[in-house]
Amino acid sequence: MKLTFISLGSWLLALSIIVLAFIFIEGDALSISNIKGATLVSLVITALLFSLAYAPSLFWLRNRLGGCRPAALFPLASALIINVPVFLIGFLAIGRTLAATEAFAFISAFVLMGAVFGLGFVWNYQNRDIKSAAWRYPNPFTPRSPSGILPVSHRS
Repeated sequence: MKLTFISLGSWLLALSIIVLAFIFIEGDALSISNIKGATLVSLVITALLFSLAYAPSLFWLRNRLGGCRPAALFPLASALIINVPVFLIGFLAIGRTLAATEAFAFISAFVLMGAVFGLGFVWNYQNRDIKSAAWRYPNPFTPRSPSGILPVSHRS
């Protein structure tokens, strides 16, 4: 549940960067359609990015490192490494669908969002034990304590 709130908080920060960039670029008051469009597009992209990239990658990194140490690696990974496709999309959109300032505002919003998510992830999981969700089959060769219950074939 905390991870959901961390995701929402980092998305709201990124949305504020995008809206502020629109205000500074256009110089006028934003229309409702521009705000709705920016909100909807950023929400869809970030929901996909959080669920498919940020959270699984940071959980994998946490399991790989055996915890959240070094703590600075998690915000850097989520801000810079995981956002490489977003950077490429932003750079390739310059001159086609976005102006250069809009593309850089888009990229900086995702860098901020990734850094905030990484910091929240470290804050939430720094003192927790790593528990694997993988199912492990019981080993048939380990000795078991006698339960006193006989199988059906041995009952008299």
